[in-house]
Amino acid sequence: MMDSKSKIVRGALIAIAAFLLTGHLAAADNADPLATLRKEHPRLLFTAEDQKRVVILAETEPLLARLIEQNRVNAIAMLSEAPMKSSSTTQSRKSIERVVALAMAYRLSGDHKFSDAAIREMLVIANFEKFSSHFLVTAETTTALAIGYDWLYDQIPPDDRRTIREAITQMGLQPGMKSYEKKAFWVRRSSNWNQVCNGGMILGALAIAEDEKELARNILVAALKSIPNGVKQVAPDGASPEGPQYWQYGMSYTALTFMGLNSALGTDFGFSKSPGLDKSGLFRIHTVSPTGLYFNYADSGTRYGPASVMFALSRTYDRSLFAWWHREQLNRQVPMKGKITPQRLDRLFPLEVAWYDPRGIKPTLEQLPREARFHGVQDIVAMRSRWDDPDAVFVGFKGGQNGTGHGHLDIGSFVLDAEGVRWAVDLGKDAYNLRGYFNKDLRWTYYRMNNRSHNTLVIGDQLHNTTAVAKVVDFGATLNRAHATVNMTDAYKGQATSATRTIELLNRRTVRVVDKITDPSGEVRWGMVTEADITLDGNKATLSQQGKQLTVEIASPPEAKFEVLSTKPPSSGERQNQGTRMLAARLNPAKGEMKIEVLLVPQTTRNPDFGK
Repeated sequence: MMDSKSKIVRGALIAIAAFLLTGHLAAADNADPLATLRKEHPRLLFTAEDQKRVVILAETEPLLARLIEQNRVNAIAMLSEAPMKSSSTTQSRKSIERVVALAMAYRLSGDHKFSDAAIREMLVIANFEKFSSHFLVTAETTTALAIGYDWLYDQIPPDDRRTIREAITQMGLQPGMKSYEKKAFWVRRSSNWNQVCNGGMILGALAIAEDEKELARNILVAALKSIPNGVKQVAPDGASPEGPQYWQYGMSYTALTFMGLNSALGTDFGFSKSPGLDKSGLFRIHTVSPTGLYFNYADSGTRYGPASVMFALSRTYDRSLFAWWHREQLNRQVPMKGKITPQRLDRLFPLEVAWYDPRGIKPTLEQLPREARFHGVQDIVAMRSRWDDPDAVFVGFKGGQNGTGHGHLDIGSFVLDAEGVRWAVDLGKDAYNLRGYFNKDLRWTYYRMNNRSHNTLVIGDQLHNTTAVAKVVDFGATLNRAHATVNMTDAYKGQATSATRTIELLNRRTVRVVDKITDPSGEVRWGMVTEADITLDGNKATLSQQGKQLTVEIASPPEAKFEVLSTKPPSSGERQNQGTRMLAARLNPAKGEMKIEVLLVPQTTRNPDFGK
């Protein structure tokens, strides 16, 4: 537990680092940020020198050779696909996936069928009337054209080059400049929008800087002022308040930004020194469960895929641990043997090749503990029994702040994996086109957004305090036990005098959840959403899924009984949560302190190995 003095010191260090960073980036105002521009193409992310490094390294790195072949196979499949028909979020991301994969396939094979297809794709995009009124789409479309234009510069006929350059200028950078001048919300906001939009504008500016010097210079100056607003969300230790999936999205563009600046200009103006960036790879490592699912709090999904940003982080911060861990994941995602078939793994998948880092070996527990706490906006904890076992027990547990961007009313909620199965499920986001989904008042009326659908407590069927802040007040571990406590009192403002939740991983196998509530004003409901079949037996329940079992027992109070509740939302327009149900216990309010203790035990005969 961190004392008040430590908190003050940590806060001061973050403030000093942010101040120094802002000053360093602002210095670009007083100097030409393009003064050190690399004259030749390619200059973005994967230079000619980088290409030589990769070709040589692939001779001794089987994984890299497989990644190159996977990209080539993906690119072959794209040759027969129809080009984009319109500009939308989905289509802009497809344009990045296609253009970058095809351009990489050409650069490593010299086969013009790939470059020709990429150029055709870019020309279709360049002939749209506009990229989008949705600036996130504009930024991503600009990214696709910028990388393709730069990587294939010598292969694009001059007239086509002019067409693509004018599209980047007129439909990407000029609208971007207007957004900077008007201080659009994404320019000022700490969110993935800031990371993506600034990244797209910077790449676009760097790609065509020799032909549009004034515009490119103005874009860089404006973007460098805006960048600190976006990346401050990962301070102090790399966690994203928007969840692991949005971490991947935003941090991918953050990596495009600092890697692009360095490859084109030889400097990122100190941007990579932003507080928390150097540690953010640990956030990804700890929030991916042994089953390969995210600890998907907020609007994050559970789907986990490659993220080349891990190689960018390992190389930028000399953190070979990040590279080792990421290669371990890639070894599972790209076939080790047999025929490689097309896989749409990630739209920036080719950067796995460009940024490949062969360094790092399996760490010790001292180098990579099995539990971690991240102190950011969403104060979260991750605990597991082992690192090298897909059947390991894993718990993700959160405190944090309600009411943040993409946030849910989920203080005290947890996910649980064991035996290769997710038992305690976070339902995740609903459809973004629901009326008022991002409205601070209407949002909480939706089932998936509020505490009624999360693995936490509901008192008197009331919602959490929507402005609540809940901190992890105790966290620690020994060889065979890990634990964390969240003070949830603010979440139940007006509903209870105090409320805490402690989750323990006992003997690295049994999960114990202990809630203490003082003077609850109404019925207290303990709930856990699951996809498992449930068999009830009073204060015990047996959960069955994929041939595995988990037993759940209410150890206190002894008279409490389990029941199964529906997870169907109140309106038909919301996602109906088919295939899920809630294991719940409802207790009458009582004066003084109420204690609820629940034990969750995976039914395995495997003996725990505390040293792994």
